[in-house]
Amino acid sequence: MIDPFGRACWLVMVGGAATVAMMFSCASPASADWLGKERQLTTGAATQDWPQLSGSKLAYADHAGERTVGQGAGAEILFDVRVLDLKTGTDLNLTPDHTALGRPAISGDRVVWSDYGNGTNPGFWYRNLATGQQRRLNASPGAQPQLSGDLLCYEYEGRIHVHNVNTGRDLVVSPAGASASACDISGRVVVWQDVRNGTDADIYAYDLGTRSETRLTTTGTDQTLPRIDDGLVVWQDAITATNSDIYAYDLAAAAVTQVTDDDSVQWFAEVADGRIVWMDERDGHDNTEIYLYDVATSVTTRVTRHDGWSSNPTVAGNRIVYEDSRGAGHKVYLRVVTPPKLSLGRVPGSRTSPEVSGRLVGADGSPVSAETVVVETSPDGRVWAALAEAVTDQSGGFTLDVDARSGDVQVRARFAGTPEFPAAVSPAITVERAHIVAGLLRPQP
Repeated sequence: MIDPFGRACWLVMVGGAATVAMMFSCASPASADWLGKERQLTTGAATQDWPQLSGSKLAYADHAGERTVGQGAGAEILFDVRVLDLKTGTDLNLTPDHTALGRPAISGDRVVWSDYGNGTNPGFWYRNLATGQQRRLNASPGAQPQLSGDLLCYEYEGRIHVHNVNTGRDLVVSPAGASASACDISGRVVVWQDVRNGTDADIYAYDLGTRSETRLTTTGTDQTLPRIDDGLVVWQDAITATNSDIYAYDLAAAAVTQVTDDDSVQWFAEVADGRIVWMDERDGHDNTEIYLYDVATSVTTRVTRHDGWSSNPTVAGNRIVYEDSRGAGHKVYLRVVTPPKLSLGRVPGSRTSPEVSGRLVGADGSPVSAETVVVETSPDGRVWAALAEAVTDQSGGFTLDVDARSGDVQVRARFAGTPEFPAAVSPAITVERAHIVAGLLRPQP
């Protein structure tokens, strides 16, 4: 169906998790103003792939020192795990002996990867980037590691484990005989795919705090490769062999959103900070591109536009990183969501106490007019409440009164975002307490 703005919408009905969720999802295409220019992060003749973001730190695999050990079916291809700090440009090699086996996982200053060791002691290795400590973890030699703080989830012999990298405690969270794999973890919640109910895979979640398991999907098709961030779970649903879509599940609301609705394949979704990225074949089977969905605005954006294979996207905050096959070998690239700039300040000499004014401009400095801005107040900078709305004028400006009679308050402005511009929030300012003099509000001296 089509909504009043001409956007494609669809009704989602999902059973499971003890509820049935029905909701509309309307994905608006974004304009080019959503994303900054592409930046190539890695160079050289060798392949760099499997990027993973956490904040401004990027872990990835580098095959410049690639080597093969063993022969035949037992042969292993070894390479390096590196961490690039996107703020400082520092690029650190964690495996100078070229011993890494698989995709690295990163959370803050913590990095974990599968390592060949010396051939007799393969397993997970851990690096604390803040302290420089690097050691082998006393965990089973599993695969597919994912990190959230001190907690590592991984698959070993068809079951999902959670390992505390500080205490060494290892907990099995999936039942025996379920053929579980592809786990992810965020905070105290672990998710994975599982075929315990027949031939199709379903998504399960386990709460480490309550020690309770929840089945999230029941539709009879394969739901695989789940990822989770802050209570939002995403996965791919294989409707047919040539058509899979991305879905999102809000654990708090027990509600499902169908993120994509296309007759081609969308897969390998990742989620962080209210943004979902994935690989998409709608532009051609041999021309996989990266797409972005912003949950707050329901806006979908095409991230890459290159012939060939763009893959393995990862997202953190405003940063989107992916690998691309153009040129010699795969390289790692970055694009950044570029919200408009929203400023706020006191109006000097205003009679009513006080007035604040602000301006909304695009990333290039051009005014953003005829858009609604919400001014919010807070007594402590932690909990914010909407005060009033204003519509920006031709210069992108607006002015509003703030009542500060009850005491000093912090004030900020928020722009919810549109298909043309991402959401933005201004830095907070403090408005001093005012009192009434001659019927007018005056600033408190």
